[in-house]
Amino acid sequence: MRDPARPAPGSATLGLIRSRARARPDAPAILDGDRSLSYRGLLEQARVRARELAAAAVGPGDRVAVETGPGTGFAVALLASWLLGAVPVPVDPASPAQRRAYQLRQAGCVACLAAPGADGLAAQVTAEIRADGAAGSSPGPTAAGLAYILFTSGSTGQPKGVEVGHAGLVNVLIHCGQMFRLRPGRGMLAHCSPAFDMALVETLAPLVMGGTVVVAPAHAARNPERFAAWLRGAPVHAAAATPTMFRMLLPYLSDALAEAVVGSGGEVLPAALAEQLHSVTKELWNGYGPTEATIAALLGLVGPAQAGPLQGPLQGPLPDPVPIGRPIAGMAAEILDGRLRPVEPGERGELCLSGTGLAAGYVNDPELTREAFVTGPAGNRIYRTGDICSQREDGQYEFHGRRDDQVKIRGHRIELGEIEMVAERSPSVACAVAVTCGPEPARAGVYLALLPAAGSRPDPVAVTADLRRQLPPYMVPARVIMLAELPRNQAGKVDRAAVRRHVDAVLRTGGDGRGPSPR
Repeated sequence: MRDPARPAPGSATLGLIRSRARARPDAPAILDGDRSLSYRGLLEQARVRARELAAAAVGPGDRVAVETGPGTGFAVALLASWLLGAVPVPVDPASPAQRRAYQLRQAGCVACLAAPGADGLAAQVTAEIRADGAAGSSPGPTAAGLAYILFTSGSTGQPKGVEVGHAGLVNVLIHCGQMFRLRPGRGMLAHCSPAFDMALVETLAPLVMGGTVVVAPAHAARNPERFAAWLRGAPVHAAAATPTMFRMLLPYLSDALAEAVVGSGGEVLPAALAEQLHSVTKELWNGYGPTEATIAALLGLVGPAQAGPLQGPLQGPLPDPVPIGRPIAGMAAEILDGRLRPVEPGERGELCLSGTGLAAGYVNDPELTREAFVTGPAGNRIYRTGDICSQREDGQYEFHGRRDDQVKIRGHRIELGEIEMVAERSPSVACAVAVTCGPEPARAGVYLALLPAAGSRPDPVAVTADLRRQLPPYMVPARVIMLAELPRNQAGKVDRAAVRRHVDAVLRTGGDGRGPSPR
């Protein structure tokens, strides 16, 4: 049995946190409600959980399901896993049981660390995996260097697990720690679901830098007025959130984050919102990073603002939406055409990333890994993001949309194809088309248009209820709309633009969408 007091090699993040604990063992590591946990106490709790895992024969490379909310439980679970060289796999307790079970089996989780009150699914599934000796439970060749596996929406109808390495994680944590100016005596807000990779920054960057994780009250996001009131009395000097969350908080923020360094990510940042945030925060950064590139691959200081420690602010009027920044240390970006050739300066193309933060691939899916991680023009390994971008003269990158049907809603990456495939499992549905609609891109929502199967008349309410049983809340369409016929383009493919126009018209005029076909 591995001794949890001696961390497995490669857990660089754990090593830095242990160094902070040796230097200031009684300093506050986590403020969670009315409880303060010191660095010494945090590591003691992690060792206790690590011994529990070790007693269940968990060792290097084994995958451990982590089902917790933000805060103490999440931090302890990560550190406990790394003490044994194991790989934590965060899953969202709010997701449907079927989805969570798939994730745990796909990752091959052989043990779980769950919060009190969990429904027991993770314990049941991990026990079944151990009993079955499933192939997925055997660590792959890259397991020794993995820091975690995080699942994102997948276009095949199933979520895909991204295998992220220790080197990329510690690289981005140090960079973000400097960006947020974290140090002893400074706290960072923790409020994101652990199934969203921003949670790793807000939980670990403060600890790596010797600061404090300040955990928001449970369900704070559901009441922005109360959330802002809590922030006003909390020792929060840094915060990261999606533009959607910031927009909800803005009417109530006042001076709550006046001295805080703030980071926006997960969605496009409109210039108007950025300007409003400037009036209530000390400093604003905008970032970009798919899970496959370890949380944040590009970051940029949004001006006008005081000079930051890493790079200067944007000059002149803010572009709309705000640029997504420049590559962080250890990462590189390039804009390529459809044949993976560099485009001319300023031209649009696909953003491709390379460097320390690139994921190892998708767990137990070599074919998908080969499609996304390819050889670039310089012979290096690159990740094809699928995002259409261009590079400005000042080096910042601008986002212009997707080359496929993947979107981001409230910070969550969603493959529209996954929603469609789930809906089409119903025998009453002939075809499903998921689209995003809204008054502006930053406020778009997902809607589902359905072509009924012959002789069927699906009930939109029943369809929505069925989707809610199979998809996490953020993927459930805001509304289901029926189609009289399916619009197609000249190539015979679904004309998504026509479907989107039809959905927009139905939203403006009401009704269920039956009637004239969309054009």
